[in-house]
Amino acid sequence: MNDYSLRILYILNLKEMTGYGLSKQLYNSATGKNISNGALIPVLNHLMTDNFITFNMRNGKKYYSLTEKGKKFVGNVLDLNEEVRDQAIFDAIDREFPYINVFTDIEDYTVLKELIREIGHPIIEIIRQAFYLRKKGDEEGIDKIKKMLENIIIEARERSPGKEK
Repeated sequence: MNDYSLRILYILNLKEMTGYGLSKQLYNSATGKNISNGALIPVLNHLMTDNFITFNMRNGKKYYSLTEKGKKFVGNVLDLNEEVRDQAIFDAIDREFPYINVFTDIEDYTVLKELIREIGHPIIEIIRQAFYLRKKGDEEGIDKIKKMLENIIIEARERSPGKEK
């Protein structure tokens, strides 16, 4: 499955769309332009042959959507992406604390991995929202997020029997 196939499946996971709509969503970094119909149609046909997508006609236009197989595939890819993201967070923590595997027992290591899985996504979402605020120039919003995080850290340190207070 090529890059366009995955991107088409992801887009159709969000909403059904015409071929024209898909072509406007798919950017070809090599040419600096949107994908051409000559490149898009074979990918759509291949996805239909593999039963990942289907279409229905409305107002003389083909509207593409995911089949059940396509929905399941996209769900699996998104789950895998979440696992990859979790592993990336864990790797970052591992780089920050390179001896964590040596100085903690397996139970502590397991607890840490579980916590990363539980709170990693909300942390990434906070960063994503801060990114959008920064792009809009909303520095007040960024300052509120930083203050909120500072307060969370203060409260966590007060509750924690750990050494960093």
